[in-house]
Amino acid sequence: MPYITYCGKNASLMLHGIRFVAKVPVLVESESVVKHFRECEDFEVQQEKVVPLEELSVVQLKDKAKLAGIPGFADMRKPELLKALKGGEVAEEGADGKNADSNDPPTA
Repeated sequence: MPYITYCGKNASLMLHGIRFVAKVPVLVESESVVKHFRECEDFEVQQEKVVPLEELSVVQLKDKAKLAGIPGFADMRKPELLKALKGGEVAEEGADGKNADSNDPPTA
């Protein structure tokens, strides 16, 4: 059964007896209703529910990082996990909480 996400500009709307809040996936069982939404450009139809990474807990993010093979995921905090899962590089922190490279004075 597909999930339908409203991507329009309204905060919410009601269609076919279903309340759609912007950017919140809704499970729709009726294939005829799903067919209608596939034709509407303000709606996105997906076979599985897609939850933004920012809405996941740290434990869920660590599970995803483990599956993705990200090294050092067990010691990462939420911002680091989000960056790593989105494909960004994770800079190592020094003891003062800053980027480890910024702790060393430049060499001549």
